[in-house]
Amino acid sequence: MSPNRKLVVFFIVLLLVGLGVWKYQQKSTVEQINSFEECAQAGYPILESYPEQCRTPDGKSFTRLIANQQNLQQETIEEIGLSFQYPAGLVYRKEIADNAGNIRTAGFFLTKGSEQNPEYQLYGLYENYKDATEADLERAKTEMDPTTVKEVSINGYKGVEGFITGPKTRYITIILKDDKLFSVSTTPPNEENKNITQQILSTFSFKYED
Repeated sequence: MSPNRKLVVFFIVLLLVGLGVWKYQQKSTVEQINSFEECAQAGYPILESYPEQCRTPDGKSFTRLIANQQNLQQETIEEIGLSFQYPAGLVYRKEIADNAGNIRTAGFFLTKGSEQNPEYQLYGLYENYKDATEADLERAKTEMDPTTVKEVSINGYKGVEGFITGPKTRYITIILKDDKLFSVSTTPPNEENKNITQQILSTFSFKYED
């Protein structure tokens, strides 16, 4: 065997050994991951869900644990089968619009401060009067700042979220639930208020229809 060929074979063997060591180290690293924080710190993908989830290459999934908050209120909106929790410092109000007993929309407010000038306000709206598809979620993206658009999942329902500018500036999350649109808007759309909304969204639980 010529010296050049021996050199090529040597580098190939060296490469294979290095690859084997790298794979072993990767496998060892993955096996040591036992929490969402460790998964995220290792750089593995975080799913845009509420609460957030991180998935490792071997298929394991870890969910971000939301710290237990004191003085949480429980609320259920029977009209849309939704239960959730929210901080006791917020004021809850529900609005149901119906037509001859048929629900057109189911809405609710969670507010801190006055509704005219709130420190924080979440407005949820379930549009029961018209059917929707994933095409409506795509259209909703066109109203958002493209740099803020994310695909999300809430209690198994697919959706999108992003920042809307203009006269009604707000941060909005929209999901497709049983062929209807359900939106959650946050104002003022600052980081602190977004965090409050995300904590509330992480408690959302819909009663699935048979």
